[in-house]
Amino acid sequence: MEEGMVVGLVEQRCPYAQRTHMRVRTVARVEGRVVMALEDSPDNLNAFGLVHAGAICGFAETVAGSALLTHLDPSEYIVLNTILNIRFTAPGRGELTCSARVTSEELGAVMEEVIARGRADKTVDFKVRDESGRVVASGQATFRIMPTPEEYRKYFT
Repeated sequence: MEEGMVVGLVEQRCPYAQRTHMRVRTVARVEGRVVMALEDSPDNLNAFGLVHAGAICGFAETVAGSALLTHLDPSEYIVLNTILNIRFTAPGRGELTCSARVTSEELGAVMEEVIARGRADKTVDFKVRDESGRVVASGQATFRIMPTPEEYRKYFT
């Protein structure tokens, strides 16, 4: 998927990403790398004025899934998160960024399984950083990749 399509999917077609103030910063399709920002917003804070762990989880999952979608057409293949493994290492404050990468070689092997079995799982690593570059959280999101069911294709045509 081209950069403009990733931006449109996240920033214009995903109410959750809009509500939590996610913004696409970089899409490097050849590398399969995506960097997004979770803007500094009171909507994402917990009672202590820190970025809520749930907001960070949703943010990281969106970035990791978007890295997969740099190689896929969502009208043809859907990516559904099945496992999210995250470790928080520092309090999140201010605007956060998250990066994830999936190479075409990695996805090629997975797509062979999708074609043969109708589905496959792919784990994507991610890192969430604060404005100073300190790692706030890191982990992996595992996605089920399969042909997009007919009922969901209408969202991508």
